[in-house]
Amino acid sequence: MSVSTRDLDLIWNAAAGRPVVTSFRAASVGVETPQGPVQAGLDAKGHRHLLVPLGARHTLQEMLDGDAVVLRRRALEDENRYQPYASLELVDEGLEDLFKALCVEVVERIAATPDRAVAALREVLKEWRALLAGNGRPLSATALAGLFGELHLLRAALRRDLGAVVFWTGPNGSAQDFHHGRHAVEVKTTTAPEGRSIRIHGADQLDVEAPGRLLLRWLRVRSDQGTSVPELVTEILDLTDDSTTFRLLLHKVGYREADRQVYDRTRFELLEERVYEVGPGFPRVTPSGLTGDAAAAGIGPIDYTLDLDTPSADAKRVDVDPADFLTDAP
Repeated sequence: MSVSTRDLDLIWNAAAGRPVVTSFRAASVGVETPQGPVQAGLDAKGHRHLLVPLGARHTLQEMLDGDAVVLRRRALEDENRYQPYASLELVDEGLEDLFKALCVEVVERIAATPDRAVAALREVLKEWRALLAGNGRPLSATALAGLFGELHLLRAALRRDLGAVVFWTGPNGSAQDFHHGRHAVEVKTTTAPEGRSIRIHGADQLDVEAPGRLLLRWLRVRSDQGTSVPELVTEILDLTDDSTTFRLLLHKVGYREADRQVYDRTRFELLEERVYEVGPGFPRVTPSGLTGDAAAAGIGPIDYTLDLDTPSADAKRVDVDPADFLTDAP
């Protein structure tokens, strides 16, 4: 079964019109477990909950100290039935979009293993704990410039395809920043006034499997005028048809709206752009180049500096718009 954040919104809205049951209004999300249906509920204050049914003797280890969400035992009772639930509740209203995305993952995981519903809920919470907690620190100047470069490309892609947020895969841990089909784009941004040296992270960052193509987009920006990252974020939210996924990806890279005023002080203006086709003849380190047909067992992470002014790199410059490249990819 697949459920979206929009589906959950509709279910919560439907629940608001239901009769109150022990201070809750609830509606099924369409997933059944041996103990009954998973439900989306609203309490007397209008707060949203995801309700996972428990067996009558099921002991639940509650999680009551969360800054973003809490997990506690609740019960819905009417004249015919008393049903206990593991209730996942949003605490920080500023994280509503993340909460909806979290609930979608919980529902899908339970649908895959309905007889292990509470275990599935706990597994998802464990995986999301670091994300929901956040690091509490604003992005560094270097990280903010890098985010500007990626969002600059995302905005351009969204002007061609309103669903292009899904192409931004870097926040999910992919080797390159953007993927569509077999093709990828890696973005490197510098505020240095001279030179075109970039830092490559990992032997797979400049490597894609044929017949896929990889573009390297290099940007030089100034950081004293132009557009701020929060302004880019607002533009993208106005363009995209999937704001929840976009906010989730922002959270994964460490961008929080609470730091907006800090980020507004730094503005970026594009001074120079170059695009390279990465492939045979382009200077790079790849797993196959390191090991041939052997496994790279025992070799740790590899970071290295690449000078794009070398003749072998300069020979691979191309006149390709990365936004067109992504949106036109098969």
